[in-house]
Amino acid sequence: MFLKCLLILFCTLFSLIGADAPTCRFALKYTTDEISSCGSCRTQFIQDVMFWEGHFHQPGVGYHAATGLTYDGHGINYTTGELADPLHYWSAASKESIHLMMLAKALDGDSNAKVFINYNNPDKAESTALEILQAKIKSYQLFNTTYPGFGGYLPWYYITSSGVIPANGWENRVPSLDNGEMIWAIYAIIQVLQSNLQQYTLTQMSDKINLYQTLLSDYQDYFKMLAQNAKIMFYHGNGLIRAVVSIKNVSEPPSPDNYADDCECWLNDPYEGELFAFFLDLYASGFTDQEKESIWVNKRGLLQAAHYDTPKGPVVVQRGWWFSSHEQWKYLELPYVEVPINNLIFMNGEKIRTWNSRLKNIPGLFASVTNVTTRNGEDTGYISALGIPEIAFQPAVSQEVITPYGSFPIIYANQPVGLAWYHSMLVGPKMQGPYGSTESVNVEGTEIAPVLTWDSKITTVVSIVGGVSDIVSKGLKTDMKFNRFYEIVDREWRLVFEDLINNSTKIDFVLPSLKIPSNLPDFTQCSASFQ
Repeated sequence: MFLKCLLILFCTLFSLIGADAPTCRFALKYTTDEISSCGSCRTQFIQDVMFWEGHFHQPGVGYHAATGLTYDGHGINYTTGELADPLHYWSAASKESIHLMMLAKALDGDSNAKVFINYNNPDKAESTALEILQAKIKSYQLFNTTYPGFGGYLPWYYITSSGVIPANGWENRVPSLDNGEMIWAIYAIIQVLQSNLQQYTLTQMSDKINLYQTLLSDYQDYFKMLAQNAKIMFYHGNGLIRAVVSIKNVSEPPSPDNYADDCECWLNDPYEGELFAFFLDLYASGFTDQEKESIWVNKRGLLQAAHYDTPKGPVVVQRGWWFSSHEQWKYLELPYVEVPINNLIFMNGEKIRTWNSRLKNIPGLFASVTNVTTRNGEDTGYISALGIPEIAFQPAVSQEVITPYGSFPIIYANQPVGLAWYHSMLVGPKMQGPYGSTESVNVEGTEIAPVLTWDSKITTVVSIVGGVSDIVSKGLKTDMKFNRFYEIVDREWRLVFEDLINNSTKIDFVLPSLKIPSNLPDFTQCSASFQ
């Protein structure tokens, strides 16, 4: 095993410094055992992942050059794996959050993130990241100037030749969940800009100081504006947060009279929607202590325990909505795992994610994702209800479509095991192409979703580099907000789980044992024989 690891490392390093780049079908070079147990193999595998996922991080593919804003993604040809219509010229704050997190990690010095940001020249990743951040903040500012009624918050939007406009159905509406994801990514950007500026000021690198000062000021001002407008836009009262707010006049600046409930639907989930609740509690203007507490009281109904029966006994986990991996997004951004009781329940859930697939002979993992098809040009829609029905609120949960990004919370919990599951799906038919991983595949290996999106590709990349929760944690401690965050998480999770922990069976993670059936040929531009 040790000699095999060294051979893989040597061969890949040779290819990187030689004339030819490594093949995009690199997953076939590794075995599941190597990914889980060989550290040097895993290190090289991660470098390969960053290099090829970095091909998605290009203007015209993953983002728009002039605005710096993300596209939702891009279609690919079912046969070749090359780009094909449609370009997903729409996007949302949630996609922005993923991009911002990777930019933050690159600026924070993460070598793998640098490869993703500029796979052609990682040494220039800082410059690339700063250029994109400049374009982004100008786009955010311009959108706010054009549509002040949105208060700086992003709806689903279109990137058009005439600029950025609200998408159909979102002309006067804006969601809180997606913006909560984006807000904490902006917060991470601010922390890194501030840290780097301090270092450059000490070393008197004048060519960097002015740019960092400008960017830091712009992003701080934007964050403050979001904090100032949050309550009057999204707080209904009585502890209720609007999931979507209706804007009466998008040309008018924020005022209480300009907003109304879009529906009787509240952001009260204990999943990724909780990111916005923490923003309201920790940074939004105008809340009393009583109002803050009422938010957490109203959220308690959906924070529930569930038991999953394994051959070794029942395991206590947090009940999911569908128990889709997508629901664990918040762990990438806030330091939940620094709270012991939360970390214990989180780890239990991710262990069960692996057990569920192993026990049911499923060759992969579940997360909300684009549905599969047999050809290009068919709009198959999005399947939200992918997960584990035994431990979900929603009983109608499909287990027919799997996706590589279903592994991202496991990677966050235990990188060797999570990457083994990720790898096991990448070796499936048509699951790697010239732009990295493919969206999804059915469990029979007969159909894929021929598309590339931020959610299904880059959440995994963010998890591999550790998310930004460490950066956010440092910021919260500096701002004297961490204790409040810890207090809330510890209190709310103890209310549900403290009396159940001792009766929960202790189990380990399990590795994949099945491969996706090879019932499709690989992409012609990314097969084992293609170089």
